[in-house]
Amino acid sequence: MKYQNIKTSIIEQFKAPRGNVVVPFILGAPGGGKSACAREVIASLDIPPERVVEFTASLRDPVDVMGTPSNKGEFTRWTPPEEFYNLRSGVGKSALILEELSDAPVPMQNALCSVIYDRRAGNLQLSDQLFIIATGNRTEDKSGANRITSKLAGRTRRFDFSENIDDWTVWALDNDIDPVLIQFLRFRPGLLSDFDANRFANPTPRTWERVNLIPESLAKDLFYENVAGEVGEAAAAEYTGFRKIYASLPDVDSVLLSPDTAEVPTDPATLFALTGALANKATKDNFDRVTKYTARLPREFDVMCTKDAIGKTPDIRRTRSFIEWASRNAEVLM
Repeated sequence: MKYQNIKTSIIEQFKAPRGNVVVPFILGAPGGGKSACAREVIASLDIPPERVVEFTASLRDPVDVMGTPSNKGEFTRWTPPEEFYNLRSGVGKSALILEELSDAPVPMQNALCSVIYDRRAGNLQLSDQLFIIATGNRTEDKSGANRITSKLAGRTRRFDFSENIDDWTVWALDNDIDPVLIQFLRFRPGLLSDFDANRFANPTPRTWERVNLIPESLAKDLFYENVAGEVGEAAAAEYTGFRKIYASLPDVDSVLLSPDTAEVPTDPATLFALTGALANKATKDNFDRVTKYTARLPREFDVMCTKDAIGKTPDIRRTRSFIEWASRNAEVLM
């Protein structure tokens, strides 16, 4: 299921009467964005930060749920851990993100069954307004995931997470990802997530995000080596090759000076690179020139450029040129 579809499903479920009884379990390949999805859902609930707990199940022991024994007095009492104490009954709306739940050993899974189903951590009763989301990797990815016990599976609702270039692009435009990288992955969407457990470095949304941090000031060979260290040699070769195409593009300002006569490339890679550059350059003041030029491109590139431009600069929506463009392309904006 796509990122946005999972996010929408969980948010709507949580809005429903007694919706927090359902515990979504998002399963997918490593580095795909499962944790980001869970955090965005919780952020939409307007819960105070001190009542949002991220609990990495794979790194913890059952005692971190049950609490530790205190032998003061006539009998042993269990002292709850601070994380769960912050989610106790009476505190009101709160949230728990169970990270790497599928990596947890069976004793840890058993301890969390009570948290998920009974809203209890040992002897501590948790809030009846507690929202829980779990994330985990799949066993087939050989990333350390264990078999989920049937009783834990029966207490959660499984969402199989699949990476999607459209969802990722929306995120990338909002998070200052290099337009060159965005357009490359649109040109080669299969490289957004190409996880193989037998490789040390894999292309995933997480590793591409780190590629975005590599300084462009590095010499070309060093830049390539750094990219390869994140996503592997094959993906690095394709990406650095695409960057060469981007660097050889005609000056975007000169294209906008003569939008009716500027040369229109025919090579798909060049078209992806050029539309990204135009979208990055577009403003409410020059958008009329942008649309004059993109009207001469294949329609899918015209639409791509305009959607990216308004995603980056929403003020463009209020221009006459956008309104005219939208009237001609109403079906793609539905």
